[in-house]
Parts: sequence; C-alpha cells; structure tokens
Amino acid sequence: MAEQTQTHVPMVPLEETAVVTENNTIHSSASSTTPVRQFDTIDDINNDDDTSNDSPLRSIKRSLPQLFVFPHLFRRHAWVLLILTTVVMITYIWLYLGSLWSPLTRVKNFNIVFYNGDTGFDYSNTPAQLVPLFQAITSNSSLGSLVEKQIMNHQGALNQVVTWIDRTNEGNLDRDALLNIIEVGGAWGVIYIPSNFSNNMLSYAPTNSGPATAASLKPVQFEYIYDQGRAYGTHSILEKVISKSMSALTMGFESGLLNSSANQTLLQTMHPSFWLQAMSMSETIMHPVLVYGQNFACYITFVVLYIGAILTVTTTTKFLPNTVETLGVLDNIDGSGKPSTTKFPAIRIAWARHAVGFVFSTFHVIFIWMVPQVMSSHQLYEKYNAGIAFAFIWLVGKSFNSILFLFVQLLTVDGFQIPATLFMILMLTSSGGILDWRAMPGFFRIGKAFPFTYAVNGMKAIYFGSRTDKMWINWVVIAAWTVVPLTIHIILARSDVRLRREALRQQSRTKSAASSEL
Repeated sequence: MAEQTQTHVPMVPLEETAVVTENNTIHSSASSTTPVRQFDTIDDINNDDDTSNDSPLRSIKRSLPQLFVFPHLFRRHAWVLLILTTVVMITYIWLYLGSLWSPLTRVKNFNIVFYNGDTGFDYSNTPAQLVPLFQAITSNSSLGSLVEKQIMNHQGALNQVVTWIDRTNEGNLDRDALLNIIEVGGAWGVIYIPSNFSNNMLSYAPTNSGPATAASLKPVQFEYIYDQGRAYGTHSILEKVISKSMSALTMGFESGLLNSSANQTLLQTMHPSFWLQAMSMSETIMHPVLVYGQNFACYITFVVLYIGAILTVTTTTKFLPNTVETLGVLDNIDGSGKPSTTKFPAIRIAWARHAVGFVFSTFHVIFIWMVPQVMSSHQLYEKYNAGIAFAFIWLVGKSFNSILFLFVQLLTVDGFQIPATLFMILMLTSSGGILDWRAMPGFFRIGKAFPFTYAVNGMKAIYFGSRTDKMWINWVVIAAWTVVPLTIHIILARSDVRLRREALRQQSRTKSAASSEL
C-alpha cells in the first residue's frame, strides 16, 4: 500500500478559502458537509452579499430572466421597434381619419358663383290696384334682386355657408357661359336666377283677363348647377349644404309675405298653390355619376394597381435569379475555346428587371381594367373609349413600377415595403378621390404633387367627362412620374451591377493569389 503524504492545512476563515476554478465554479476547503453555492459568473459572486437583504420585489425581478424569455427580448431594440411601429400606426390612422374628419367645417373653402339674370316684373297684364302692392312687398325691385341681397349680405347667415362669387354685374354672361365655368372647373357650382324669375311669380296673381289658373302657372325657380363627376363625395356634401340654405331662404320669403301688412290681400288674390312653395330650387347635374361603384372605381382601381406594383417589384427583385448579373464576368471561354456565355452590359441588366416588371404590370392592368368594363351601367364619356381607358391605366401602372423600383434601389427589397405602403396611403388620402382637398386640412394639398391625384382626375374625365380640358395635364404628369424615377433607377442599378461584378473579380483574384502561394 502506497505511503500517504499528509499535508497540514492551516485554519483560516471559511470565506478566505474560496477558490475560483477555470470553469468559474467556487470550491471551498471546508468540510464536505458545509453547503456549497454555485455561481455562473464573477459578477454573481460580487452581488451575492446583497441577496440576503433583497426585497421580495427585487428578488422577483432577479428571477424573471431565469424563468421567462420575455425579459431577454424586450430590451433597448424592442423599445425602438415599439416606437417605430407606433409612429407608423399613428401615421396611418391620422392620414385616414384626419383627411375625412369634419368636412362640413370647411365648406367655406368652396366657391359658388351667383348670377342674377332676372329682368324684373312686367305689370302690363296685372290689375292696376295690385301693382302698388307688389311694388311695396318687393321694394320696387326684381324678385331676383331680393334673393341676391339675402345671399350676398356679408352679415347674413347664408353668406357664411360657402364662398359666394357674384357675377351679376358681368352682363355678357348667359346660362351657357355659366355652364362653361363649371365645365372648366372655374367654380364648384352656380346659382342661376333666370330672366323670367319675377314674372313667373306674377303668373300666380290675377291678370286683367281674370284669376290665375293651373294652366297659366309657372314655377318660381332658380337653378343650382354643378359637376357631379368632378368629386362625387364632395358634391354630396355641398348639395346638402346648398339645398338646406336655399330652403331656409324660400321659407323666409314666404314667412315675410305672410307677416306683411298685405297678407290678407295676397291670400285672397294669389293662387292657392303659391303658398305650398312660393319659390324653389331646381338642380342641373353636369356629368352625372350613374353608378356609385364607378365613382369608387376611380380611385380603388389605382389602390389595387399600386398593391400589384409592390408585389411585382418584390417578386422580380427578390425571387428572380441574380446570376444573370454575373454570367460571363470571370470566364467567357468554355473547354472548346468558344465563348460560353455572354457578358451582358450592366445597363441591359437594369433594363431587363424593368422589362419583366412591365410584363407583370401589363397582365395586372388587363384584369383591373376589364372588371368595370363588364359591369352593368358602365359609363364612358363620349369623347373617350375603352382603349384610351386601358392606355391610361397602363401608364399609371408603369409610373408606380418606376417609383417602387427606385424605392427598392434606395432602401433594399426588404426595407422598401413600409415606406411604399405609407406613400400609397398618403397619395390616396390627398388625391381628392374620396374628398377634395378643400374639404380637408391644408396638409393634404400635398396631393397635387403626386401621380395618384392625376390618375384619379384622369379616370373621372374618361368615365364621366369631368374637366376633359385638363386631361392633357394628367397624361404629362403621369408620364413624368414614369420617366424620371425610371431614369434615376437605371443609373443607380447600372452602377450597382458594375460594383458587384468588380467585387466578384476582386474575390476571384484573391482566391487565385492564395492558390498560387500554396
């Protein structure tokens, strides 16, 4: 039996005998019956002295990382992501709700032309004893002038509804000229008082031939003219506001007659139907929207087209093979000494990506264009046809492709999608497709710089004939939004392909040098 060597171990305090081994485990020279604690790191050793004084809350906090994955993930980066996602969601909800919130408070931004063409009363066939009566209740002026004073009174309630533009003093205007003002977008509506407005009121009064009859009555009407196709949703609001205001005006006129000193004479002499509605307003709708869904199609068509462009750019950039960019860069000779592959110029590679995207987009446009065409009551303005509608949607699709390809070039295929979606929401809400920007906060006037606005305007012209004189502007702006981003992307993509090819050559040279040294 081998001789055992005895070693004397001096007695020292237990805490001084702790030794840290290579695997950071604490061993003690005390008796094996003494409890030994295990620590993961040196920091655990340093912090151990405080654990006995920990509060229950602090103990729970210390134990969380050991029990749950959540504390390990929700660190500084998670807070940054939380802030970014919250900003995105706030932007979404603000753009949608902010653009549509309380449009009635902004109807003052809309200009309505007022034109009084009333030539006044002709009392030649009116009994002489009634003439002073009518002159008294009308202040010896035309009935149209009374309406004009009510509307154009800056202190009156009617004047505060919209922005009125009185063009009565422009004597060279007639109804056709007023229609043309609406046609070219010079005003959102026209209140037109015809030349026979006053005399139509006299048709309810007795004449020298006898009392008024049903056959002789003529409606005392003024006319509200507007272009519905220009902005269906906006005009729905304006029409209600104008109708309510004009209804208050006519009721006020009737009330004034009944409360006048001549009320008894008027009740006895005027035809009874006069008191059912002394004055009324008729509506003339230019470029009517016959089907609500087609108005909806004017902007939802381009929302779907934009989503298709996102899918097109993502798939063609991310999933189509990138090897075409490097073919033939290192070796164009096969074993027989003949060229094996063609080294395509970098600019052709960049153009090819766009060409594939354009093919995808063209197929998308065919089906997007086709759906409204097969719907019942589909409208097309007489000046245009289905081919022009297809060509216009096709060009808009190309502009979306060009914009998104540039986004990918600047932000990468994984980083462009959130900015691209935000851009779509911004363009939609500021385009005037749902509501005109005059009914929205001033920020949304930014839409006049984006292609979506001109795409919507173009479809309204093609479908309903609204503002066709400005259709050329829509073509030019959309074409510019196609060519400019496309040109910038081609230049950047060409440079990018060249850089990647040079990096591949450099890598090949490095490997060759390493092989030769071996």
